[in-house]
Amino acid sequence: MDEVPELQRLERGDSAMELTWSDGTENSVDYRTLRYWCPCAKCGPRRGAQDLAELLQAEVAAYPQEMPTVQTVGGYALHFEWSSGCSSGIYRFERLWSIANALDPDDGKPYVHGAW
Repeated sequence: MDEVPELQRLERGDSAMELTWSDGTENSVDYRTLRYWCPCAKCGPRRGAQDLAELLQAEVAAYPQEMPTVQTVGGYALHFEWSSGCSSGIYRFERLWSIANALDPDDGKPYVHGAW
């Protein structure tokens, strides 16, 4: 898909968030999945090697199940605040769309610093 639909609604549940997009698509994203795909400079590089990715997955699985607070960042992204673990990531709407649709939000690329 070339153009990502506009995020119309985000509803937080106990273990997942429900997303509704302008094209009518509805997705459920588990918070642990969201945390694993954190785009920050600390988490992103850890997905680049299998052993580090497995450690990150185990670390995320060990966090308590919790509902984050959510803040908009400009008109292009969301920020999730957790009481434990990393809260540094800024999730562009394109990234959320990829995560919600079980696509690799990194596009198979190694981590590169920056918002691009």
